[in-house]
Amino acid sequence: MSSIRNITASSAVPDDLAKRLGPAGINEILLTLWQGYHDMIADTSITITENTEEDDITQEWYGKISLRWTSENRATILRINSIGPVHQYQDPTLKKKRGYKPTIDFCFRDWDTSNSYFGAECKNLYNHKKDKIKRYVETGVKNYISGRYGSQSSESSIIGYVLSGKIPEIVNELVSEIAKVTPVSNLSRELRYMEPQYSSQHMRNLDNQEITIHHLFFDFSH
Repeated sequence: MSSIRNITASSAVPDDLAKRLGPAGINEILLTLWQGYHDMIADTSITITENTEEDDITQEWYGKISLRWTSENRATILRINSIGPVHQYQDPTLKKKRGYKPTIDFCFRDWDTSNSYFGAECKNLYNHKKDKIKRYVETGVKNYISGRYGSQSSESSIIGYVLSGKIPEIVNELVSEIAKVTPVSNLSRELRYMEPQYSSQHMRNLDNQEITIHHLFFDFSH
């Protein structure tokens, strides 16, 4: 795994969690996400197959991330002691008068602010399953664009659990589907990482602010 700790943090902007974290803080979170994945792969008691449910994978992954976060005291590295991992967080931003609050799969929540978090929405992906590609965009990318998720952070993430096929082929399919939502910039490889990590830029409808979505692809196809 590549080192991503040498990025200088930007000046703090309290009303945007991503800007308050700065590039170094964002990359520390992304590093933790990747380490949680590798910890899962190394754990022989965890078996993930093509038929494993999305929520089951996320639950195992959350356990690994939470363990790292607390045992290594990662919040002190970010210099935001109130931030920590949360599984199945209910976001009230665009809650309707009736029904449940929108629930993001996973996030790093800053408990000192109102509803401020770095989101990680998770989606299963398969070779030649167009419906899953479409779902990734419709209930992943678009939820960030609308402000349904992550409305107080200009950077967020989507985690693709690749359960069959090759990541480059799946990325090509996603590029075509994301193009339909007219992104500022479509999926491109984040070259400072050895891992299969990409990013895209979009305009958020809620406040007309440009946002970045980091796309991490976890390979479970072997």
